[in-house]
Amino acid sequence: MKKGLLALGLFVGVLALTGCGTETLSCTMTSEESGANMTQEISATFNGNKTKTVEAIMTMEFPESYADYMDTLKDSLDKQMSEYEEKYGVDSDITVDGTTIKYTMKADTDKMDDESKELFGFDTEADQSKEAAQKDLEAAGYTCK
Repeated sequence: MKKGLLALGLFVGVLALTGCGTETLSCTMTSEESGANMTQEISATFNGNKTKTVEAIMTMEFPESYADYMDTLKDSLDKQMSEYEEKYGVDSDITVDGTTIKYTMKADTDKMDDESKELFGFDTEADQSKEAAQKDLEAAGYTCK
């Protein structure tokens, strides 16, 4: 689970390496980790050569044997994500439906302070083109359009 959240955070950071006009990049990846099927969706919008917004959605479907633990898992994720919201100015939401957890995180660079932008890579001097981000995400296993 923590690996999944870490991966999500890293991929949000990778998206920070994007830009070029008013464009959108959407990428998805599915995987299985520790018996859970995961789908990760990342969507970013760009204004000029800078990232404007990033939305990352992770949907995790657990086996029925995890049913009794879903609320505990949600509470744990809520606690971790509330720290991100307070400290870094991102919005997050976690919902549980049976044995499926859906985690959504949204970042808007206009609402983030300099420290938060640095943490997520929004202030990087690296290639910030949409094409560079797409190349990096596809190399990491995502399918982009």
